[in-house]
Amino acid sequence: MRKFSPEFPLFIFLVFLSFLVVTLLAWLSPQPFIIKTFGLNDIIQLLALPFFISLLLERSLEVFITTWRGAKAEKLDVAVQQQNILISEKRRFIEVQQKQRQSAALEFNQVSGLPPEGMSLEQQIIQNFAQNQEELLNTMKPHLDDLSTKINELNQKETERIAYKSDTRIIALWTSLLSGILISTIGIRSIEPLVIIDSSNPTQIIIFRCFDIFLTGGLIAGGSEGIHKLIQVFVNFMEATSKQIRNRNFS
Repeated sequence: MRKFSPEFPLFIFLVFLSFLVVTLLAWLSPQPFIIKTFGLNDIIQLLALPFFISLLLERSLEVFITTWRGAKAEKLDVAVQQQNILISEKRRFIEVQQKQRQSAALEFNQVSGLPPEGMSLEQQIIQNFAQNQEELLNTMKPHLDDLSTKINELNQKETERIAYKSDTRIIALWTSLLSGILISTIGIRSIEPLVIIDSSNPTQIIIFRCFDIFLTGGLIAGGSEGIHKLIQVFVNFMEATSKQIRNRNFS
């Protein structure tokens, strides 16, 4: 895939096109708006309604998207957890088998007696060690291959889970953005209450309101995403705390 760098011709074209658009908008809107006098209380009052809408939108999207895509996400989480458990058990089994084989090899070296003629004791120990390692490798190879297969399956499941959750997040963001734009189109704006609109220039008003609509829609969408993250952090904290309490009670 070709990188989108400043040397790329399309990048230069987009920069030139953006310059033309800005120039056209400046030509169509030669007179700036007059800003009203406002204070901190006015800003808080102005942002309170978009924040409240973001809260309602976040909760609504949580219900709809969880109902729609939550079941598969939970199945993927369970599959990843089960695969992690299988891998942990397989690793413990391999470690136990290796320790048992090593202990058996040491005992064999101790009771094997004198080496055959023409071979020193050190050579016999080295030979026995090499044979034991080869036997251990041949014995454990199927288990190691099985462990490698399970790890690959875990990576695939985690990749699938990440991709699914990423798609869900993109759907939620686009839905919240479209909802925010729709709400802003109805009449809830973030900049228009702060300026005095000159009705003698309708083109300027149209451009300004379109920009205000997209800006307010992005504000509502970003607010719902931020609220969702805060709520998710709180939920994860409560679940972790509850799990720790249950573990203490069982222990």
